[in-house]
Amino acid sequence: MDRLRETRSGGRDTDRSAALDELSAAVKGLSALMSERQISATLDDLARWAESGCEGVPDFDATRDAVPAPEDGEAAAYVGPVILPNSDRHEVHIEAFSVVRQDPDCTPYLQETYPHPKAVFQSTRLLSASRGLREGNCVVFFPENIPAATKCTHQNFAWFFFDRHVDIYAQTLAITERLCGPGSPFAGEDRLVSPGTDPEDVYQARCVWGYLHDYFHHTGPRPLDLHLALKTKWRPGLLEELKVDMKTAIACYEEDVPYGPVVFEYVLLERLFRYPAQPEPLRNFDSGTGFALGTWLAAHGLFTGTGDGRRALGPKAEIVECVRELVALIEEIETAEDDEAYRSGAVDFLYGTLLRRPETRPDRYGGPLAPIGLWGSEVHV
Repeated sequence: MDRLRETRSGGRDTDRSAALDELSAAVKGLSALMSERQISATLDDLARWAESGCEGVPDFDATRDAVPAPEDGEAAAYVGPVILPNSDRHEVHIEAFSVVRQDPDCTPYLQETYPHPKAVFQSTRLLSASRGLREGNCVVFFPENIPAATKCTHQNFAWFFFDRHVDIYAQTLAITERLCGPGSPFAGEDRLVSPGTDPEDVYQARCVWGYLHDYFHHTGPRPLDLHLALKTKWRPGLLEELKVDMKTAIACYEEDVPYGPVVFEYVLLERLFRYPAQPEPLRNFDSGTGFALGTWLAAHGLFTGTGDGRRALGPKAEIVECVRELVALIEEIETAEDDEAYRSGAVDFLYGTLLRRPETRPDRYGGPLAPIGLWGSEVHV
């Protein structure tokens, strides 16, 4: 993978042509990580893009449809244009990365307790990657992240790079301590349960989160797999992501979920504190979910400022009841039979209750409806 250089549109034609030739030659040598079908599709898409002079956003439909969902223990790779969630890159870049799938030890228990026949996500460890993935906080790779001429109507793969969370969660804890002080920000608790978790247990716990997160995507009035094109639109998608993580948090608090107490803190603290601290948060999807959650909790007195300049959260049990109400409201919107009525209801609820409408382009929203000062200097808008 070291031989694969990142390529982007722009620059001299000869430079682009030489880079694509080098890239194509390298792809041909990846038979140990990519099927012949995937290699052929990538080469064909690269050739078509080269014929167009590498102008505009490339259409890699064939590549998208050829990316595999590796089985447990199998390695896989991707080379091509991609938009990486939670990256500092907004443009489409050529990236290259390889993974190995490793399901959690508790998979049989999860499958029995939360049967999910439609599961398409893969728990993976990142083996190697180009800069766009090595830097930044991207931890997922979906079909809709690959630019294509046709809409993505189903997810035939979903790679989650769960080993990356060891370092990323350290960022979450650092932000939480700067905002809330040492110990636990949750009322009635002296310390958090998630710090100091062994790296292997972090991976296992993240796999549990991934399974439940995907499981809850396929519940409710509008399951994700049946409404993918609509639910991957920015505003309905934001509510969808917030909903499934809150359902995950509720399950981890109330039910006998492996690593449940740890996963509960992962979900709440990352959504609430780390995501809003991402670069350019008004353009960042996950930052929007964090501001939306913070607004909801603040409106119910469960996310507050203290007299000493710190922030505090309410008791975990009260937060669970509070977000249960939020989930119910989002799923009530989903009961609309007409797609446009659902989309309109989602937009109205998002901007009427949780976030400010965007004032300028390309901002997606104008910040939280709660005072942005609740997030202090961690947020850079």
